[in-house]
Amino acid sequence: MQTEDVTEYRGCMIRPIVTAAEGGRYTAAAIVMDREGETRTLGVEGDFAEYQEARDQAMELAIAWIHRRNIVSDHYVKRG
Repeated sequence: MQTEDVTEYRGCMIRPIVTAAEGGRYTAAAIVMDREGETRTLGVEGDFAEYQEARDQAMELAIAWIHRRNIVSDHYVKRG
């Protein structure tokens, strides 16, 4: 079983993906698509006891990646 939904954050689309694993556990990943349509898949290490915990970790990882990407990008923007 795999469940997913899409959330917009700072112009990026985040799709957390939670997959049921053996023993009633869950694994998670996130796909992030930016404004230009470039996608990045981020895997969350570990397995989780609850669906919501796995989804939250996938979202947290994606948001942190977006923040780091925005900080790096800001260093290359010329300020006038």
